[in-house]
Amino acid sequence: MLSKYIWIILFTSTLYVLYSNDKLTCIEKYIKPYYTNVRPNTIETADVLTVVPENTRNKKGDDLYDLSALKKYVNLEDGLYLAILGQVFDVTSGAKHYGPNKSYHAFTGLDGSAAFITGDFTDTGLSDDVSSLTDKQILSLLEWVEFYKKTYLYKGKLIGRYYDKWGNPTAENLIVEHRALSAKEKNIIEEKKKVKFPPCNVEWSPETGTRVWCSKNSGGISRDWIGVPRMLYDNIESKQHRCACIPFESLNDQENREIIQSYGGCIEDAISCNITQDL
Repeated sequence: MLSKYIWIILFTSTLYVLYSNDKLTCIEKYIKPYYTNVRPNTIETADVLTVVPENTRNKKGDDLYDLSALKKYVNLEDGLYLAILGQVFDVTSGAKHYGPNKSYHAFTGLDGSAAFITGDFTDTGLSDDVSSLTDKQILSLLEWVEFYKKTYLYKGKLIGRYYDKWGNPTAENLIVEHRALSAKEKNIIEEKKKVKFPPCNVEWSPETGTRVWCSKNSGGISRDWIGVPRMLYDNIESKQHRCACIPFESLNDQENREIIQSYGGCIEDAISCNITQDL
């Protein structure tokens, strides 16, 4: 009696195994085309599906280049590409400037951001490191980026200093953006200061040297007062100054005393002076 039950159990187990194998075969039949046709970026190794990362384009649709890929685009056959602050542009349409043996061909196939400001086209100067530039120069560099966006075809991102392997901005990229924003804020302050203290008129001649003077339109700023020429410093600690026309009532203001100085040899209330100091 016991042996009868054992045979029944064995028979049932055999049927289950056969059924399972057929079922797995069916599942494999329907799943395999999905991975081979719908998912071309996967490969099957040792019966384990492994995802192969796509390194040429990110989710935003930007083409991503490493430096070795960018270096290919330095001729008219493949195209002329350059990068500025990690953004890649096709400048082939400007071949008269960027083509082989042309003035700006050195910019192609790399990110030579610093050279846009310094004009240093040596191997050292054609660098993507802009940390030595001033905030104002960084802002000028971003204006170059806008120029390329308007004039040439944007292609994508260069993986490296300014964008990671997914095309996301790096910490250094954010620093550049912050410095440019700082420069914009300083420009706004300077423009307001120019309205308050307009630039002097300046002329030079071999006979009399440098002359500075104020008028109701000096510095291109129209007003109903003239003012007197003075050296105006950026701040208390600054060594940089410019010639500014200062209203008489502002000469003795506490906030202005430490950033305004008279020109040597200039009469206190004169609106015109011949000076020997640097402007």
